[in-house]
Amino acid sequence: MIQRRTVLSAGLLGASITTSVFGQALPTRSMQIVVPVAVGGGTDLLARTLGQKVSEVLGQPVVIDNKLGAGGNIGAEFVMKAKPDGQTLLITPGTIATNVAAYRKLPYDLTKDFQAITLIGQTPSVLVVHPSVKANTVKEFAQLLRSQPGILNFGSAGTGSPHHLHSEFFNQLIGAKSNHIPYKGQSQAMNDLLGGQIQYLFSPLQNALQQIQQGRVRALGVASAQRSTHLPNVPTFIELGYKEMDLVHWFAVLAPANVPPATVQKLYAAFSKIGNQADTKDKLTHLGFETRFTNPAETMDFMRSELVRWARVAAYAGIQPE
Repeated sequence: MIQRRTVLSAGLLGASITTSVFGQALPTRSMQIVVPVAVGGGTDLLARTLGQKVSEVLGQPVVIDNKLGAGGNIGAEFVMKAKPDGQTLLITPGTIATNVAAYRKLPYDLTKDFQAITLIGQTPSVLVVHPSVKANTVKEFAQLLRSQPGILNFGSAGTGSPHHLHSEFFNQLIGAKSNHIPYKGQSQAMNDLLGGQIQYLFSPLQNALQQIQQGRVRALGVASAQRSTHLPNVPTFIELGYKEMDLVHWFAVLAPANVPPATVQKLYAAFSKIGNQADTKDKLTHLGFETRFTNPAETMDFMRSELVRWARVAAYAGIQPE
């Protein structure tokens, strides 16, 4: 397990303004925000941006604690077992829901062992292909896949990862078959796409944007409800008629189960407050995220729907969890 801790200190002004509003339901000791991925990645940058803001709003130090391993399960399990006082939180990518397709046995039950606080952002999945692929539109690419079953290769960050499931979902929609090549992370998959060892990839937009802008890969479609401001000329799958292709990489704040309802509401209020600040939106947009803050009930309902959705896709694709 690799672990790194960073303390984000609360500003005195933020503390004086907000203690009366937020301090009653929360202790004054440091809050620990666990991030189950490496330092410097998209989730980590998102957590650090919001962690600093939360520190200011709540008037207490926030410790960012990177706990890596087992596809995020080590960090998730740590938070699950923490004292349910609202002082240990998890900022996690949506892999916490898709892990049901990657792991035969998980150390937690997402809907029973965690209390949802809020969704905090998302980034759409984008279909990118190697320049050698003879398709310039999603329609042409779908026809190519159907005409050459089992010939083209797609990559992912690992079996059962969102990249994997998004590709399998697309294949199921268009009635095609291609070969899955799992890698130990998104960067390895992208490197092989650049080298032509694989032909396509469903990638988080933020991870593919630079390669798209440099012309090293070609973007055919964005899997979101609206066109990305970063790629205004790339159509969405939905506008092309693929109504179910709203595939986002989402991020959420979770706490251990049984956190007192008043504390849950205080935490949601804090994150919601910073989520509506213009500078927060600007920072997240610069990092490639779309802001999305939902209340605890909406967040839990969304995660339940994601569990059902991806379990079905995995079963249909014959994905065998490890």
